[in-house]
Amino acid sequence: MKKVLFYSLLFFALISIAGCQKSIDSTGDLVINARDGVGASLVGTTVYLYDNQYDYDNFLYSETQITNNSGQVRFEYLTPGVYYFECDFENNYGEIVTISGSGAVFDGNETTVTIMP
Repeated sequence: MKKVLFYSLLFFALISIAGCQKSIDSTGDLVINARDGVGASLVGTTVYLYDNQYDYDNFLYSETQITNNSGQVRFEYLTPGVYYFECDFENNYGEIVTISGSGAVFDGNETTVTIMP
């Protein structure tokens, strides 16, 4: 009788463990390449990320990153959806130029966008 009880408890414990599933958040990455008017990489430029059109229209950015030596930033683990972004740089005439764009992030994927004036 003790063996039957032991094996029954073991069986239910195994079923309970097997039934537990770890929830995995669906995310994707957004890679932005920032270029100037002639296509040169914008190094050391701040890129602002906006979660939606409303935030973009109202300058409510959610994250910022500085471009690397290739003029690139990577925003990781984003919830799938459309994101907006922008950055400013000084052109050869000393003028501040703002470049912007948008990109869709998909579950488990990397989206790469290049922005330039």
